Amino acid sequence: MRSSSPSAQDASGHLQGLARRIRTLRERRGLRQEDFAERCGISVSFASLLERGERSPSYETLVQVAAALGVSLAELFRVEEDEAAGAHRLVDFARARQLTRAEVDRLLAVAEAMFGVERTTGEVPSEDAPRCKEPGCERPVLARELCVAHYHRARRAKTGRPPE
Repeated sequence: MRSSSPSAQDASGHLQGLARRIRTLRERRGLRQEDFAERCGISVSFASLLERGERSPSYETLVQVAAALGVSLAELFRVEEDEAAGAHRLVDFARARQLTRAEVDRLLAVAEAMFGVERTTGEVPSEDAPRCKEPGCERPVLARELCVAHYHRARRAKTGRPPE
């Protein structure tokens, strides 16, 4: 029979949080449970139990799980807050594609132009911020005095690719 003391309930809650974290990280990496289990050196059934929070892993298993998921032990235990979850997905995206610093900067410039938010402050650009030079367009500039849509439209026209 399980103890229902507050500390046992806390431990169970932490185990459930770890289980959700393992599953989330595995899914983000596009790993099937079978592939994940193989990378960890555990059975598929044990991997399933871990992901449901029905088994408490040993330290050695946690080290194997972290390695299989490509994260540190600290990262494995990090509890995501809803607001930060999207940011972690972006980091995972950049790492998985091995984006260079320049590529990340370009991606951020696109995001700034699309969402009208400045990277350094997180605030909407002021009224005197550069705007797209196309008549009637008031969106923030991405490059060459054009907003995201007009910049990419001009690039497609230059390369002869049909508009999307």
